[in-house]
Amino acid sequence: MTFASLQQKAMEEWRKISESPITNIYIGAATCGRSAGAMATKKAFSEALERTGAEANLIEVGCYGPCYAEPLICIEKVGAPKIFYRNVDAVRALELTEKYLVGDDPHTDYLFGSVGGKTLAGVPELKSLSTFKSQKRILFETFGFIDPTNIDHYIANGGYESLNSALTMAQKEIVNELKASGLRGRGGGGFPAGRKWEAGLKAAGDEKYVVCNADEGDPGAFMDRSVLEGDPHAVLEGMAIAGYTIGGSKGYIYVRAEYPLAVTRLQLAIDQAREKGLLGDNILGTGFCF
Repeated sequence: MTFASLQQKAMEEWRKISESPITNIYIGAATCGRSAGAMATKKAFSEALERTGAEANLIEVGCYGPCYAEPLICIEKVGAPKIFYRNVDAVRALELTEKYLVGDDPHTDYLFGSVGGKTLAGVPELKSLSTFKSQKRILFETFGFIDPTNIDHYIANGGYESLNSALTMAQKEIVNELKASGLRGRGGGGFPAGRKWEAGLKAAGDEKYVVCNADEGDPGAFMDRSVLEGDPHAVLEGMAIAGYTIGGSKGYIYVRAEYPLAVTRLQLAIDQAREKGLLGDNILGTGFCF
């Protein structure tokens, strides 16, 4: 299957959400959200929808960032902006269903802010708030808006395009692109990624490995877990590109056993990528195996 055909199918799947004729309710269902009661909130929304006759898609997503506001949910009514609400427990889920989904009152008591460019009276845009206005999200761009268990959501939002492009390039070209980007490691040393990949390319040996360290040794650090829970295919795509660049055919991911949700979503993502021909033998018909 060609990458273009994968994208076409993914877009068809994504349009069911992005062009939905009914309301979308995005529920932050990463570990932080679940710890705060997100699954009870989802159940409450489901019961409230049935009770009121309102229609909505309930979509589990990754962590959007402000864990203190969990359970954090986002409601997207047709023609309206995506509106985030903080600390939405079962009682608040019923209120939002009755007042906003049925009654069209945005119910600003639990309001966090809106995203997406559309405006609604009395609802501030998140990017105007001090916490968000200086942020430029790259890796976290889709967090909170795609289902991390659905590979089509990732592909439809640009996922695996970089791998598809990389497989048409010479290995040295990719190293040069990486150097020019200025990308560095997130550890204290901030080691340039281009130099690291170049060293891997130049290393002698017939068999090379890509190792992803998803362990978090720093106290209170949860960014690795958040990525694996919110967008696991981003990790797999990056590893595959690294493997192609250095001439490696195998990858290993080190992740803590006490992150069961991350492990579950990561394994599902691996299985989905293999099924689509984006991992395994002869990736996208190029002869590259990883």
